[in-house]
Amino acid sequence: MQTGSANPPLHDSQTRLIAVGLTAAGGLPYAGGLLDVLIGDSAWLMTVQIYGAVIASFVSGIHWGAALFASPRMAPSLLVASNVTALLAWIGALVAPQLGFILLAAVFITLLLIDRLLYRDGILPPWFFRLRVAITAAVATACILLGVTA
Repeated sequence: MQTGSANPPLHDSQTRLIAVGLTAAGGLPYAGGLLDVLIGDSAWLMTVQIYGAVIASFVSGIHWGAALFASPRMAPSLLVASNVTALLAWIGALVAPQLGFILLAAVFITLLLIDRLLYRDGILPPWFFRLRVAITAAVATACILLGVTA
């Protein structure tokens, strides 16, 4: 198992703090979308749906980059999975909100499962994996709620 020490900046406390803050801020649009639905408006729905596709593509890009550090047996799968998840997220932005948010939730959960493999192989540091678990739980839940209430 690799230790992940090839990327020391990811273990720096200042970098971690910035990553946690940006990740938390990245969840705010989903909270805004839920608030929008609760007050009976839907003005934010399409914006949040498109935002979800952008964020899922961003995480897919992390997986593409991780393929550079993955074992030869894992790298081809990561490259394919990163493209498939990004394309599914794009489709999630194009369809009706009811289906789009459910698809985005499935994409975020799939991305987390890929992160679990990367963590297991020592490519992702523990703190980053914990962060991904927390934000995925929040975002996937928000997407499901948005999908069933849209």
